[in-house]
Amino acid sequence: MTSEIALVPVTERPHPARLSKSLYPVSGLALARYGDMDANGHVNNLALESMHENARAEFNERIFPGIYDPAVRTIRLVTANNVVHFLAEVHWPARIETGLGIGRLGRTSYVVSTALFVGEDCVGLCDTVLVMLGDDGPLPVPEDARARLGDYLLG
Repeated sequence: MTSEIALVPVTERPHPARLSKSLYPVSGLALARYGDMDANGHVNNLALESMHENARAEFNERIFPGIYDPAVRTIRLVTANNVVHFLAEVHWPARIETGLGIGRLGRTSYVVSTALFVGEDCVGLCDTVLVMLGDDGPLPVPEDARARLGDYLLG
């Protein structure tokens, strides 16, 4: 039996190249806290997602200084879509490295692609579509920012 209501397609597994640290032009460290553990001793999924989010936010602040300060910013970044792949369990304590690059650069949006690594093992991937907004809706990514974002395209 089929439904006439279209189902959202299941997101495919990311390209195998996404599992390599060397793909990502920006790297950093994330902190797994003792309080991030679940009852099974795993760093929980919300804590892992927050590591992706923090890497994204730090990067966005570098590209768009003041973007998160309502008193200074002239444009806003909003999340239109966020897809996370949890690839392996992470146990506390863990040294987690982050990788980040631009997965796609559109007219009014861009995709920030992040990865989390424990040692050489990729334990999680995330792709987030960010849209530039002004008071009246989406705005084109400014040319100077487009050039800076282009320097970080995954290749």
